[in-house]
Amino acid sequence: MSRKKKNTEGFWHQFFRRYDVIFTQRRGRDVEHRISTSRFINTLYIIAFVIVVATATTLLLFYSPLRSLAPGYVSPQTRELMIGASLRLDSLNEAVQRHQLYVMNIQDILRGNVNIDSVSTIDSLTILRSADLMERTERESEFTHEYEQNEKYNLTSQSLHKSDMDGLHFTTPLRGLLVRTFDPADLHFGVDIALASTNQNVCSVLDGTILMSGYTATDGYVMVVQHVGNLVTTYKHLTAILKREGNKVKAGEAIGIIEKKGNKQADPNLHFELWHKGTALNPTQYISF
Repeated sequence: MSRKKKNTEGFWHQFFRRYDVIFTQRRGRDVEHRISTSRFINTLYIIAFVIVVATATTLLLFYSPLRSLAPGYVSPQTRELMIGASLRLDSLNEAVQRHQLYVMNIQDILRGNVNIDSVSTIDSLTILRSADLMERTERESEFTHEYEQNEKYNLTSQSLHKSDMDGLHFTTPLRGLLVRTFDPADLHFGVDIALASTNQNVCSVLDGTILMSGYTATDGYVMVVQHVGNLVTTYKHLTAILKREGNKVKAGEAIGIIEKKGNKQADPNLHFELWHKGTALNPTQYISF
């Protein structure tokens, strides 16, 4: 026991014992420099050196251009390029799908599978047949058939619009000639009304609140009005607007002006749309133009 204790005391005694490191000339005995050190001091120097090196390495990796060499690091420029490439890839994928549909439509027309008289434009046929690119699985076909059979005699879904329209009295947005009718197949979700006189007021068909009032490059001044029963009406190609967002309007109240310029080709026609819960309705079924 005493021998083990003596060995322990000897280790710590040697660990803290100081040594002199003497620097002399190669062929001389004159002492040029003397350094007093110990194993304990040398250990502290090594630990301090390791800490300094680790700190410097960390700072270089995280706060200098060298951080781009770290595994998994993505620079903001690279991240922006990746996002841009992803968006372009999505756009390219969509363009390829539309091209495939376009080619499919041309092939069917040439083979006689599609009646040419029933097609207004290739794009309209493309929209109607956009689901043909994805082949239905057997399970999807069974589900579709079962759903169609269940909804075939569902009077609730068929009378949904009618029940919401009960008690509503629509006024005419503009007195004029109906020059274009409702045609969803041609992406025309409303009706176009030609002016009967030089200047006419465009009126709200029901009581409501202005949701949108502003100018667009393609449709001129546009007004969107929210009504009861989840109804929304849209008025496009206005010459001037009389209401702003948030204004309350009454049925028959003027919300805009449309002006006849005298040149038939340049005269604007009021484009009027009627929407219910995200579905476009035929305005001629509810309003007398």
